Amino acid sequence: MTKSTYRFLLLLVAVSLFLSGCKTWKKSPRVKTLFDRIVERDTLNAVMLYGSTSYFIYKDQPMGYDYDLCSNLADTLGVNLRVIIAKNIQEAYHLLKSGKADLIANPIYKTQSTRNFLFTDVTEVSKQLLVQHNGATMVNDVTELIGKQVYVKADSRYADRMYHLNQELGGGVFIHEVGDSVTIDQLIGMVAEGAIGYTVASNTVAEMSQKNMAGIDIHVDVSFEQKGSWITAGSDRSLFDKINRWYAAALDMNTVNVINDKYFFENKFFATNVVKIPRGAISPYDHLFRKYAKQLGWKWQLLAAQAYAESNFDPACVAWSGASGLMQLMPNTAQHYGLGRAQIFDPAKNLEAAVQYIKMLNMMFHEISNKEERIKFILASYHSGPSHVQDAMALAKKYGKNGHLWQGNVEKFLKLKSQSQYYNDDVCRYGFFNAAQTVRYVSDVMNRYEKYLKHR
Repeated sequence: MTKSTYRFLLLLVAVSLFLSGCKTWKKSPRVKTLFDRIVERDTLNAVMLYGSTSYFIYKDQPMGYDYDLCSNLADTLGVNLRVIIAKNIQEAYHLLKSGKADLIANPIYKTQSTRNFLFTDVTEVSKQLLVQHNGATMVNDVTELIGKQVYVKADSRYADRMYHLNQELGGGVFIHEVGDSVTIDQLIGMVAEGAIGYTVASNTVAEMSQKNMAGIDIHVDVSFEQKGSWITAGSDRSLFDKINRWYAAALDMNTVNVINDKYFFENKFFATNVVKIPRGAISPYDHLFRKYAKQLGWKWQLLAAQAYAESNFDPACVAWSGASGLMQLMPNTAQHYGLGRAQIFDPAKNLEAAVQYIKMLNMMFHEISNKEERIKFILASYHSGPSHVQDAMALAKKYGKNGHLWQGNVEKFLKLKSQSQYYNDDVCRYGFFNAAQTVRYVSDVMNRYEKYLKHR
């Protein structure tokens, strides 16, 4: 074999080996990230917990500070939002660890159990406040808690803080831990009613509670500021990075401040006017109440009393929830009854649509044979949405009470829907609800109605 032939054969072998090797040198497929999977399924799975500020159902619509923020995030990412309700924070952690959820959209505070999660820039800076009954003798400094009974959630940052504070004070504070069946909102309600003396809550929850119920004081701080954040799983940063970029833009565009104002604005309405009442009249709209009350078979004074409770007879007012006009119609309800954005502030059209909605509620509760009793259910449903009232009726029946009687029966269980034992019950479909305002609304309307009956 000549040298040239030998070289040719070596070259041929080398080329063959190269070509055969190329067949196996395939580029590895890119591993899908968490965000890739979210886009692929077109859904962002967010865990939330029921609460008076974070997530709740009001007038049959999901609402809450964290819910609105998360909805804006999903819209920005171009995907749908699916809310997964966890019964407690431990269940929320499990859902996130197991991959059944993409993030926890509630303020989470750093502890040993959260060390493997990523804490996003979506933060709530808060401090803990002492919630006490607004009476003659109040605690004005934490040192005055010595000898007092303080009730806090078990295994919570509130309990941790109270134990540390007790050590700082040298002991003497009697700390009672309550389990998952009792919520922060319920503890605050118990303080308001005088059932317990003291509890501890974040300033956001405490301030919202003070606006919604009488009888509580929150002027004493029990901690420095603390930071809670939304969290994602620690194994994949793709969603974490997207959330942080979105939040920075949402801050720049004032989106966060707008949502914050919606839930934590000091007044019930964004704007209200003082309405001048003609002499001898109940309102400037008595003629409209007389006209439309006939369609309901109501006395016109009842419709007038309801309108006062809704808007103080101001047809231009807009509530934090977006409810607008004389009868405070929600945008979706107004649209369903044919009212555009401009028409909703027309007193006659607003009232006409509200009466149509009341007719629907009357049909929904037609099984309540006592007409006067049924009115209370209609009023409660108009204020909160019928879903929570139906939940309370189901609870009343389950616990041997009269599901067609308001006071002491359905009213009682509507208030109990602030407790996880009840809103997590199998017969409940719409979760947590703080019923203090709704119960007061029914009472206020009926009491004002009695006074208005003097006007013929």
